[in-house]
Amino acid sequence: MALPKLNSAPIYELSVPSTGQTVSYRPYLVKEEKVLMIAFESGDQKQALKAIVSTIEACIQDPINVSELATFDVEYMFTQIRSKSVGEKSTLSLTCPHCEGVNEYSLDISKIKIDLPETSNIIDLTDSISIEMKYPPYQALMNVDVDADQLTLGMSLLVDSISSIIVKEGLEEERTDTKDVSREEVQEFVDSMTSEQFAKVTSYVSELPSLKHNAVFNCVHCGEENNVVMSGISDFLS
Repeated sequence: MALPKLNSAPIYELSVPSTGQTVSYRPYLVKEEKVLMIAFESGDQKQALKAIVSTIEACIQDPINVSELATFDVEYMFTQIRSKSVGEKSTLSLTCPHCEGVNEYSLDISKIKIDLPETSNIIDLTDSISIEMKYPPYQALMNVDVDADQLTLGMSLLVDSISSIIVKEGLEEERTDTKDVSREEVQEFVDSMTSEQFAKVTSYVSELPSLKHNAVFNCVHCGEENNVVMSGISDFLS
């Protein structure tokens, strides 16, 4: 006799922030939670990132390439799936910057939103050369050397954020997509920028959307009001 099906998982919907695509998903099950717990407890960042992707791929009911989505897409989708899997309320421990006392803070993860900036993704470097920027894919984060210094990590993110290089000659425009050239060539192009040109590009990258929440609370120890900015997926996991 075959064993009975234990649960019929409910189906929910979410909108992918960067594309607006609506996808259906189910909560993750014990088999997926075990993989997540092992990955998080290992302390291995790459293992944790891969576990997050595999969990989303298992729970999303529609065709979608998760590793090619923007980093904030993946973080948002994972927190929404987690909220339906283990509970929408997450109790976090936040430190008061005034007295360093630890406070419990209750956050409704299902209410977290991503704000997309209304800025142009075209950056003019010279009168004839521009670059088109994009949100770096999550795969780029998975590929970085976690032991590298912050400068190297930042440069890697910047290179992965360049979608194409545009050269204008009169009314003609020649566009070169970075996916059609080697990564080394894109790096050489970045290295040839002046400090002013490089600052324009880094400004765009520094303002990339992310999973953020302003936690406002009065410290139970000193009574001071705090506004702590939570950013990145690790800040939202209890």
